[in-house]
Amino acid sequence: MMLQSVDVMNVLAMIERVIGPEKSSQIRLESIAPEKDQDVFELASDSGMVVIKGSSGTALASGFHWYLKHTCKAHLSWCGNQLELPEQLPGLFEPIRLATPYKYRYYLNYCTFSYSMPFWDWERWQQEIDQMAMNGINLALSIIGQEEVWRRTLLRIGYEEQEVSEFVCGPAFFAWQWMQNMTSWGGPLPEWWFEDRAKLANAIHQRMLSLGISPVLPGYSGMVPRDFGDKFPSSRPVNQGKWCNFDRPSLLLADDPMYATVATAFYEEQQKLFGTDIHFYSVDPFHEGGNTEGIDLAAYAVGVQTEMLRHDPQAVWVFQAWEGNPKKEILQNVIPEQALVLDLWCESHPTWETSEAFQGIPWVWCMIQNYGGKNGMFGNLDRIAHDPITTLHNPQAGRMCGIGMAMEGIETNPVMYDLLVDTVWRSEANDVGEWLEGYIERRYGKVVPAAQEAWNLLRKSVYNCNTVQQGGMESFICARPSLELTKVSNWGPTNVYYELEDVRQACKSLFECFEEYSDAETYRYDLTDVTRQALADLSRVYYKRFTDAYQTGDQVTFEKESEQFLQLIRMQERLLRTYKQFLLGPWLEDAKRMGRTVEEKELFEFNARTLITLWGPEESSQLLHEYSHREWSGLIESFYLPRWEMFISSLSKAMSGQTPPEPIDWYAWEYKWTQGHELFATEPQGSLYEVVSSIINTISEFGIADYNE
Repeated sequence: MMLQSVDVMNVLAMIERVIGPEKSSQIRLESIAPEKDQDVFELASDSGMVVIKGSSGTALASGFHWYLKHTCKAHLSWCGNQLELPEQLPGLFEPIRLATPYKYRYYLNYCTFSYSMPFWDWERWQQEIDQMAMNGINLALSIIGQEEVWRRTLLRIGYEEQEVSEFVCGPAFFAWQWMQNMTSWGGPLPEWWFEDRAKLANAIHQRMLSLGISPVLPGYSGMVPRDFGDKFPSSRPVNQGKWCNFDRPSLLLADDPMYATVATAFYEEQQKLFGTDIHFYSVDPFHEGGNTEGIDLAAYAVGVQTEMLRHDPQAVWVFQAWEGNPKKEILQNVIPEQALVLDLWCESHPTWETSEAFQGIPWVWCMIQNYGGKNGMFGNLDRIAHDPITTLHNPQAGRMCGIGMAMEGIETNPVMYDLLVDTVWRSEANDVGEWLEGYIERRYGKVVPAAQEAWNLLRKSVYNCNTVQQGGMESFICARPSLELTKVSNWGPTNVYYELEDVRQACKSLFECFEEYSDAETYRYDLTDVTRQALADLSRVYYKRFTDAYQTGDQVTFEKESEQFLQLIRMQERLLRTYKQFLLGPWLEDAKRMGRTVEEKELFEFNARTLITLWGPEESSQLLHEYSHREWSGLIESFYLPRWEMFISSLSKAMSGQTPPEPIDWYAWEYKWTQGHELFATEPQGSLYEVVSSIINTISEFGIADYNE
């Protein structure tokens, strides 16, 4: 299908937002036919104009992005941009034509909406949608506004406004409500919220569709409030048990007398809100352990898809492959041509290999990469460059037809995502060494040998993870204090997979480029991040030293090493204070800005503070505390540092008195912090050069053997 003129105009408007109207006037957009039903773009020069041709809105946007990256040597990312373009845009030496081998290019995870996006306004969403289009995304999850879909659904079947309010979570926890893991926590929401967010959702969907991106909306799984059986005695909702000590909502089976009633209300109200142009529906029953005992899964699958298709004959049921789901019995009983599986964790633990390639259902190779929005440096560049295209050509891989990013949090590790989206338009694997050299030039504006050395070290260390683990190595700075730490969060990794010295040397090499690169915000981000990682690694060394001293009763060594550990935490605070993206203040201010009254601002601030610390109420926090910890200035100073000071003080007193240390009620102290309202900086402070110089001098005092204890 050829592009409509409106698609071209919308892509041109996107280009203007990125490089301004003057430079965008030097670009001409045209439509071309797909290549073997796959998206394609062409780049060429014509009489001083840059001509971009594409088979869809995302193909045009991707062609523009490819031109920026590979001809203009510019760089766009969540973690800084490098957009130094000449007044006259450069021409191309020869035409370029690229076709993607992937029908679908998928984006987002339910968790992203909570760990990164809960407080975004339209301006921030507009930037993200532009990035989606430029990165070739044509299929993206959208759960914004689901609160209003559910409000209307429940009111329509007989619930009261107060009951709806008690059912719906707060804004930082929607991800787990719409994955059927929990209800209520973080709420109740103000009355105006529901319609307001539905309007935002409509703006998001319209912009996505205008650029050739199909939203994926939640479908109806059978989820109902836990009191549903009390309100409708003829119904037989199935208790779904608990998720991380939260009560799950209940589940109606497709043969329940109320199933069609609720499903009809849900689909009709969603279509009233968001129209009938969206045909992808995410439905993941039994996510992370929901109860399936005694359930006829085959009948359930047929019933869910039948009802979905009754309301939208073009519907495609989208599954997340994660922790034993989707069940084999479900996949075997859906219509393959109207289903799609997202294999979320292909870079580490591909489900397709153990599920007979999803029973012949089309599926998408996805990378999770990030867990909880934590900001450790992490990934495997070589695997991302090679595995998707290798799998695509593997006859055992069934109907792989796409590539995607399904990270729990964004705005970290930009190199990983840049490589993956570059892969979208390649039919052969990238040479990672060659690609990295181009990445350095694009990201910083030019190549300096010390920067190459730094990135080669990072490639063979933090970006060469060959173990199956949920995210990067965690900083003990962020851990709830204990004498027996092996990790920070419950599912975090325990063993370091790289030489810590490589990160320290990468930090020193990148710092050598300061004079050459200091004006580039991309460089300043990366220097801050790699220095942060070096200190995070060192926290494990200091922790072991002072806890070993405590265990052996060596109080002199304990006092010395524990003070060094605290000084390292203070050093990390000073470092992160110098770059805005590592500040707590903006996260909290964005949350408060959404509120219209003092009470609403306090509720949203509680959501923001709790998610990144306790996560849930006391029972749930036993599993989830620190799952979304962040190395952010302000959070370190007001939360992590005081915890460690209290703990070390208690150990010191115990050693002096030769008594067991007094127990500390961590939850009580942490909960009090989540109730606080102190203000934190929203703009960077201090000199990055001076702070990093001081840190390098400090960590250089330790030999390699000491550093790798």
